Amino acid sequence: MARKVFGDSLKNAMGKTPPSDENLDVKRTSPTVARAQASVLEEDKHATRLIDPTAIRMSAVMDRIDPSDGLDELVSSIREHGQKVPVLVRRTQDGALEIVYGRRRLLACRQLGQKVRATVMEMTDEEALIAQGVENNARQDPSFIERALFVAGIIRELGKTDETRKNAQTIAYRALQIDESLVSRMNRIATGIPMELIQAIGPAHGVGRRVWEKLFRLCEKDVARAREVAGEIPRNIPGPDRLEAAVALLTATKPSTQRTHPSERVKIGRKGNRITIDVDADLVPRVEEAVRKLVMELLDRGQDEPE
Repeated sequence: MARKVFGDSLKNAMGKTPPSDENLDVKRTSPTVARAQASVLEEDKHATRLIDPTAIRMSAVMDRIDPSDGLDELVSSIREHGQKVPVLVRRTQDGALEIVYGRRRLLACRQLGQKVRATVMEMTDEEALIAQGVENNARQDPSFIERALFVAGIIRELGKTDETRKNAQTIAYRALQIDESLVSRMNRIATGIPMELIQAIGPAHGVGRRVWEKLFRLCEKDVARAREVAGEIPRNIPGPDRLEAAVALLTATKPSTQRTHPSERVKIGRKGNRITIDVDADLVPRVEEAVRKLVMELLDRGQDEPE
């Protein structure tokens, strides 16, 4: 319809008919031409096209712990039936193409070596993150920790200063459609658990906030031990069981922040010819054996010395 309404003005704006010299300034400033150009550009923004998947970069804020997990089934589906749903891509200020949502479809097309069907739109950082979050909410399988990591990623990318942090939190709860107070709790949990431990556990689908929050509290007490636990969790059990295993391992561990210096675990006192030794309960057997051995050595040495 726009082409019929604007007629020759649209043709000139799109370069169909070069304007004459005397009308050049009029054509450049004509509001009719400007509206026509805007209409065509807006239509172009929403056009679906085939794009080389290697030309599309991942965004800084991820919404899955491992987007490639279980990708084989999607690859087989696209190979057999084609890509039914386009991904959403935006053009950034530096001219690059960046995925907004549809990462797994993008990765599948990369693996297949075929072009990905994509809708390209002009979007700000905030708009892209909200669109990404809303689309993720529509999925049936986003886990709590993946949503928490997404919140933490938004705050990390958009809330670099005190002034922008509040806006980043607003973007986060708009994107995930959650209560604003939950945003802060999710951010603390996602940033308080070492990333290597989260990756070792995985998404743990079906596990809610309470268990993850319990793990977060344990990690707060002993971050170094939490990192060690990441390597001790069995990988051949489901994610929820790995999460429970992490909680059990950290619960059974004495926090390193409460560990005392070795010299404080054994205290020796002397009064007259009496020596007292106070030790931690777990050291009693070893200290007793060492003292007995030392006393016997001293006595044996005394017997060997000439009178």
